[in-house]
Amino acid sequence: MLVGVLIGLAIMVGCFLIPIAHFVLAPAGPFIAGYWGIQYAPNPGRHYALHGLMFGSLLGLLMGLLLSVVAFLLTSMFDDSRVAVLAWLGAGVFTLYTGSMGTMGAMFYALKDQQRAQQAAEGQPQEGN
Repeated sequence: MLVGVLIGLAIMVGCFLIPIAHFVLAPAGPFIAGYWGIQYAPNPGRHYALHGLMFGSLLGLLMGLLLSVVAFLLTSMFDDSRVAVLAWLGAGVFTLYTGSMGTMGAMFYALKDQQRAQQAAEGQPQEGN
């Protein structure tokens, strides 16, 4: 699952660093990261909701660690208390946002994958992607 989380983190950082598409892709980055990253995290028979929640939690935790380092660096560079409050508040909010949107993206893909497998087991024709 760690490989999928690292791929998701790379997708989010990539969405943030693309200059022209930054304003469109950066807010949707955690959802996209959850959707594509969960494909590299094997599911050993868990329910789609639990699998997505575990993936989103790990993605949020990793992003929280990264944002904590950034907030610490900002507070050490500037002695203003307003910068410290904004940096740590932003780190907390963006960590929760990343975890929740990553969970939703992962759950969406896992649900679609589970439905495809169920349809294949029943012998029904598949509806495309």
